[in-house]
Amino acid sequence: MKILTNRRIFIVAFFLLASIVLTYGLVSLGCQSAQKDQVRTITIFYTSDEHGYLEPTRDSSKTYGGVANVMAALKEHGYHLDSDNSILLSGGDIWAGGPAISHWFEGRSTIQVTNAMGYDTATIGNHEFDYGQDILQKNIKAAEFPFLSANLLVTETGKPPDYCQPYVIREVNGVRVAIIGLTTRKTSSIVIPSNISDLSFTDYEEALRRVVPKAIAEGAQLPIVIAHICASELRNLIPVASELSIPLLAGGHCHQLENIEQEGVRIIGPGAHWKAFAKVDITFDTAIGETLNTKAELVSIEHPLGENPRTPDPAIEAIVGQWSEKMPEALEEAVGYTETGIQRGWPLFNLLMDSWLWAYPDADIAISNFGGFREAFPPGEITRADIMATWPFKNEIISVELTGNKQLYLRRRRQVPVQGSESKRLQPWGPHRGAGNKMDPVSEYIAPASTGNHVGWY
Repeated sequence: MKILTNRRIFIVAFFLLASIVLTYGLVSLGCQSAQKDQVRTITIFYTSDEHGYLEPTRDSSKTYGGVANVMAALKEHGYHLDSDNSILLSGGDIWAGGPAISHWFEGRSTIQVTNAMGYDTATIGNHEFDYGQDILQKNIKAAEFPFLSANLLVTETGKPPDYCQPYVIREVNGVRVAIIGLTTRKTSSIVIPSNISDLSFTDYEEALRRVVPKAIAEGAQLPIVIAHICASELRNLIPVASELSIPLLAGGHCHQLENIEQEGVRIIGPGAHWKAFAKVDITFDTAIGETLNTKAELVSIEHPLGENPRTPDPAIEAIVGQWSEKMPEALEEAVGYTETGIQRGWPLFNLLMDSWLWAYPDADIAISNFGGFREAFPPGEITRADIMATWPFKNEIISVELTGNKQLYLRRRRQVPVQGSESKRLQPWGPHRGAGNKMDPVSEYIAPASTGNHVGWY
């Protein structure tokens, strides 16, 4: 019988222990690799309320937006047209309610640009209906991406219109993402009635409870919402979003910058006019089907006049240039001048309302809605295109007769600018004619008013 020496026992034990450690290490590395592979990051780039602002805007000190600048900034932050790890989405109001380069062409220019930028999906906003549903359908047909709304239904059938769908499912970095659209319920009261007479805008929570389970049944792993809804309303949806495992409510409509997280639900708002975009990273564990965390940043697109820090994307810049050349020369005719600019607010309201009172000498007051004033006048010449950008809606001026009480209601409840009268808080009733004579609550007064007084709040 062979007896092992102490030296031989040590050598055998050493190699046995080494093999165990090596085997365990390989298994451990394999497990770590598998765990790492099952955790994925989905990157979402998001804009909203673009309103056809293809070209940069400016004030007395800065330049803002411009889609060629936006595309360059998106690429700086990791966006690529052929990427499988990210998507570019819009919260609606893409082409209407803005400057002549989009408004004159009823949105066709903006659709070509968003196609070239690689937008994947968009929500239907209230301004998508500005030109009527026929133009809406033509623009959607020209778009290389679908338009969504889970709470937009044909009243007669209770089903979505043919031109939109409640959600789509996209695979992003190996995760099947359900993108669900919502449209503000206020659309029914801020859009010309004849443009949406056959449509209903239903409850948000009911819509989510109806479509999220359907999307999950179709294989979606991660539901997110892109909504043409203000952040204040989205906060009310946090409980149902948390219950349905929706980690992201991306909003719009109110043109606000927003980036908050509550109860595991992130709400973002990227502002408007392509002056900013949101970048959201969602970390998702595919093994357990849960969102681990989200992080988001809002990227502003602005720089001092004449000092652009980035090179505008040449392909997008070329498309915008082509559409700019197609605009009629008459739109570039100067019809006025401002040395300091005219800011959006009462100076701009007064300018338009005073012109109506001048044009209608028999009128007592003039009425418009705040949302109908879209853009300030920068310093310098005022062109017809500038005027179209400031008042871009196809409204007409009509003459109406209003009692003093009705005028008071419009001023206090609907918050519309009423020119030609004053409202003094200390008076028991309030409105006075501009000359100081007290208005009678039951007497009727002549008022030129815009046919869009009920539309265009945002």
